[in-house]
Amino acid sequence: MPSLSHVPDTELILLINQEEEPAFTEIYNRYWEKMVSYAVRLTKSEAEAADIVQEIFVSIWNRRTTIAIKSTLGAYLIRSTRNLCLRYIERNIHTGDFLDKITEQAVDNSLNIEESISLKELQENIDLGITRLPKKMREVYLLSRDEQLSYREIAEKLNIAEGTVKKQISNALKIIADSLNGKLSAAMMAIFLHLLK
Repeated sequence: MPSLSHVPDTELILLINQEEEPAFTEIYNRYWEKMVSYAVRLTKSEAEAADIVQEIFVSIWNRRTTIAIKSTLGAYLIRSTRNLCLRYIERNIHTGDFLDKITEQAVDNSLNIEESISLKELQENIDLGITRLPKKMREVYLLSRDEQLSYREIAEKLNIAEGTVKKQISNALKIIADSLNGKLSAAMMAIFLHLLK
């Protein structure tokens, strides 16, 4: 197959639908660097950024015969990158000092007042969500977030199964996310948009 470097994205997608691996490779080479760069800005982690982008391309290849992209390919890939980055952030916002790191970066980058308020509101909404957790679930969640205990350590401390700890934390995150009613992504994106400048 001749070089595909000048083939439009729309045609590359059609070729992928026909399981033409060179078309997939061309898309990969065309967008990999841009996607990883964007993901690094959001996650602040080169390793996580590379994993996220790799996951997107694996998903595309696995769906190669059925994938249909309504927007432009570039917009689709960046949107997919953003969504997986936000999912990574939402998963990790309760672990360690993730929010503290974002706060420090915000301060270092001189956030304006409106963006600083968004960050403060984000933390207040998360705290409110935590107070609404059932007592036992809140205890498990705080041991994980504030005391940085592993699932095993929490299980031993509370004399419960490790699987129960994992389920309680997962449920806690869902409850907190629901209590935010979309405010998490909006607030975080306000910060990220500034950091991308």
